[in-house]
Amino acid sequence: MKFENPDVFNIKSEKMRKYLLSIILFSFAATSFCTTWVITNTGSTFTPATITITFGDNVNFTIDGSHAVLEVSQTTWNANGNTALAGGFSTPFGGGLVPSSQLAVGTHYYVCQAHYASGMKGIIIVQSATGIKENQSLPGLSVYPNPSNNLLTIKTSDNLIGLEYFIIDQVGRQVLNGKLVNETGQIDISRLSSGIYVVQLSGQRKQSFKVIKK
Repeated sequence: MKFENPDVFNIKSEKMRKYLLSIILFSFAATSFCTTWVITNTGSTFTPATITITFGDNVNFTIDGSHAVLEVSQTTWNANGNTALAGGFSTPFGGGLVPSSQLAVGTHYYVCQAHYASGMKGIIIVQSATGIKENQSLPGLSVYPNPSNNLLTIKTSDNLIGLEYFIIDQVGRQVLNGKLVNETGQIDISRLSSGIYVVQLSGQRKQSFKVIKK
C-alpha cells in the first residue's frame, strides 16, 4: 500500500482550509454590506417620503396598524389611486419587510391602502450597485480603508485642501461635516456608529460615495 507524503497532505489541507475560509468570508461580505432602510409614518405621511437605495438593499416599513403599503404604477400614484401594480410589493397593516428581491433597479411608487385618496404615498428609488459613482468628477479617486474603523483617507490627483465634506446616515441625516485640511483628505469617523454612510464632497467638483464604518 502506498501512503501519501504527510507534507503533501498538510499542504493540501492548508489549501483547502484557505479555500473554505475565503468562501465563508465572501458570503459574509455579500450579506453584510446590504442595508435595511426603515420607513415610518407621521400621521398620514410616510417618513422619509422618498428614499434612494442601492440594489440589494431591503426596506422595512415600521408603521401604525392603521396603514398598509401597496406598490402601484406611476399613473396610479399621480392620481392618488390604489390599483395594485402586477408583481409589485405590499405589506399587511402595521408594515413589514420588503426584501431586495422585490426591489429591482428603477423607481418604485407606493401608497397606503387605507389612506391613498388623501395622498399618503412615497417613492423608493433603487440604483445599481455602482450607481453612486456613475457621475464621478474627481479624477483618480480612491477611498481607503473601506470598511474603516476610525480614519478614512480620500486620495485623488486633484488638490483636496479646503474641500467640504458631508457624511449622511442611512435615513438621510447629516451626521458629520467639515473641510479637508491636507492632501490625503483624511476624515476622522471614529465617532460614528457602525453602519453604511454616504460621503459627499462639495466644491468646484463634487463626488459622492458609500463607506462602511466597522
